[in-house]
Amino acid sequence: MMRLIMPLLLLAGTAAAQPRAPGSDYPNRPVRVVVALAPGGNADINARLVSTALSAQIGQQFVVENRPSGGGTVAMETVGRAAPDGYTLLVGALGSHALNVGLYRNLPVHPLTGLDHITISSESAMVVAAHPSTGWRNLAEMRASLIERPGYYIYGSSGNGTTGHISAALLLSEMGAVAQHVPYRGSAASFADLSAGRIHFQADTISFMEQHIRAGTVTGIVIGTGTRSPMTPNVPTAAEAGLPGFLATTWTPWSSAIGTPPAILEFLHQQIAQSLAAGPVRERILQLGNTIPENMTPARTRAFIAAEIEKWVPIVRATGATVD
Repeated sequence: MMRLIMPLLLLAGTAAAQPRAPGSDYPNRPVRVVVALAPGGNADINARLVSTALSAQIGQQFVVENRPSGGGTVAMETVGRAAPDGYTLLVGALGSHALNVGLYRNLPVHPLTGLDHITISSESAMVVAAHPSTGWRNLAEMRASLIERPGYYIYGSSGNGTTGHISAALLLSEMGAVAQHVPYRGSAASFADLSAGRIHFQADTISFMEQHIRAGTVTGIVIGTGTRSPMTPNVPTAAEAGLPGFLATTWTPWSSAIGTPPAILEFLHQQIAQSLAAGPVRERILQLGNTIPENMTPARTRAFIAAEIEKWVPIVRATGATVD
C-alpha cells in the first residue's frame, strides 16, 4: 500500500506546486499561441522555444499555430476576436503590430485598441548590406553614389510593406536619397538577386544577413541599433556612420485579446521572463542575433508598441506602400 500512496503524494505535491495566476486557476487547460508569421522565422522560433518552456514551467500545454496570411492580420483578428481569458495568445513582429497600421486602411483589429500586451521576448537588428560590385565600403560611399545617381540604384525586400522594405525606406529618407524598390516573395528570393548583383542592396534581419556578410557575399554597410552586434562586429552603427536617425529593429511581442485580466497578463509576463532568464531558450534566442529586452512588463510593452506605431506609420505612408 505504501508503494502506491507515495507516488500519488508526490504527484499531488507536483500539481500543487504548479504556478497559477493570482486569484484564479489559470491556466487549467491548454493555451493556444497564434503566430502571425510563417514557420521557421524569428517570431516562430521565439514562440516555439518559449511555449515549450512555459508548458514545462506551468504544467499546461502551450500549443503553437502559425497563421501568417494577410501580413499577420488574420492572426491579429483570430486573437482579437477570442475570449479575453488568456487562452488565446498572439506572437507577432514589427510588421503585425506597427507597420500594418500604416499599410491597411481598415485593420480588423488594431494593435492598441483591440489587444492587450504581455511582453516582448526578443529584438533583432536590421542590417543593410550591398553587393560588392557597388564598391561601397561604408555608408558615406553608399550615400554619395545614391545622391549622384538618384533612382538608379535598386534595393530588394521580402515584400511590399515588409520590415525590410520600410527599414530601407527609412535609411533613404535619413540620407535624403532615392532608390528603386523591388519587392520579392521572401528574403531568400530577394537575396538571390542581391548575391548575383542584379540588385544593389537589401535591408534584412541580422539573423538572415550575418552568414552572408561573414562569407563576403555581400558587404555589411550599417546596422540599425545603437551598438554593434557581436555577430557582425565590423558593421558600424548608423550613429558611428554619421546617421543617428537610422534605428531599425524588429521585435517579438506577446499579446492577447483586449480585456484580459491584468493578473493573467502579469502572470504570463513573469513566466515568459523566467523562461528567458537563463538556459537553452535564452541561449538559442541570442544565437539568432537577438537581444532580450529586460523588464518588459505589460504596461511598458504597450507604451513601446505605441511609440513604434508613432515612429513607423509616417515612414510607411511616405513610401506609398499599401495593401488594401
